[in-house]
Amino acid sequence: MKFIVFAEDWASHPSSTQHLFTELAKNHEIHWVNSIGMRKPSLKINDLKRVVSKFKQLFSKSSHAAINTPKALRVYKLPVLPWHDNALIKRFNKWVYSQYFKNISDEPVMYWLSVPTAEYLITKQKRDKLIYYCGDDFSALAGVDATLVAPFEKNLIQRADLIYVISAFLMNKMPSQKTQMLSHGVSYDLFTSQCEIAPEISHLNGPIIGFYGSINAWLDIALLTALVAQRPSYQLVLVGDIVGPTAQLLQFKNVTHIPAVEHARLASFSAHWNVSVLPFVNNEQIRACDPLKLKEYLAVGTPIVATDFPAVKQYQTDILIGKTHEQFINKIDEAVCLNNIQRNSLKLTQQQLAKDHSWGSKALTVQQDLFILNHAV
Repeated sequence: MKFIVFAEDWASHPSSTQHLFTELAKNHEIHWVNSIGMRKPSLKINDLKRVVSKFKQLFSKSSHAAINTPKALRVYKLPVLPWHDNALIKRFNKWVYSQYFKNISDEPVMYWLSVPTAEYLITKQKRDKLIYYCGDDFSALAGVDATLVAPFEKNLIQRADLIYVISAFLMNKMPSQKTQMLSHGVSYDLFTSQCEIAPEISHLNGPIIGFYGSINAWLDIALLTALVAQRPSYQLVLVGDIVGPTAQLLQFKNVTHIPAVEHARLASFSAHWNVSVLPFVNNEQIRACDPLKLKEYLAVGTPIVATDFPAVKQYQTDILIGKTHEQFINKIDEAVCLNNIQRNSLKLTQQQLAKDHSWGSKALTVQQDLFILNHAV
């Protein structure tokens, strides 16, 4: 099969779409289009930096990839403009797209869209298929212009031959007759292999409570602040880029912040701290999510403590869930106090749960679904 994929920038971060197509590229031809944007830039400094970065990207070679780029996957950096609600710019963007892909549709194409704003670029032939991979609730996702995205997502849902969603919350928003669940997977071998402790945390004394990922608005900073204030003997480690306000939290001596690391290094942290945490706030975005790190935490086998949100409920016998700040902190105490026999038993159970969700198995499911779709009467 031949795929044209509209998603985030390749190698920007190890997303579910990148994991899937790293696997699918082993057997199929993949044309990956870097992000065309889901919000109009403002004059704010972060937006201006993003515009400059995207401009530089057009004339530069890709930097070191978070996931190695397969030989069968070609990455495109289209010079499109992010004002997708402007009629003239839409015409310009469609012309740009047509110049890059005018010689590619000599056989059926599988259009895979993780970015709804790409919907208007596609002129689908009868033999082609359009797949919408919905990994977020874009009406509530931080950093997305919900008003801009909404009409494109509505059209995409209507036009799509198949819709994949990653959570029951998103399933309920889609037409049931053409929607299937495709929950996130895990690089199982990577997260279950033996690895040495990351040097950034090897010097820390006391129980280490760890989190990796974007330190953003969806993280309950008040909860983490209460944790480190009430448990000064615990070391809180946060691995990831800081996007939201964290000054109050980072002033504590038992908090260590480490900038984002390569995906391949994550296990060298999570396999060696005492407790992995998912300290999310209760909002629309979190209620719709299926965190990639959840199954990665399971594969590593370290005890997990989470706040109460839908994605963890199916694992509530193997994950400690705190519904309040006080409960969350008490659950961490409980996890820290597990003896070796209890920890080893929990590790085996968690790894068995994760084993059924490898990215290879997810890609195989997609292949089988699309084969059926292609041959449907």
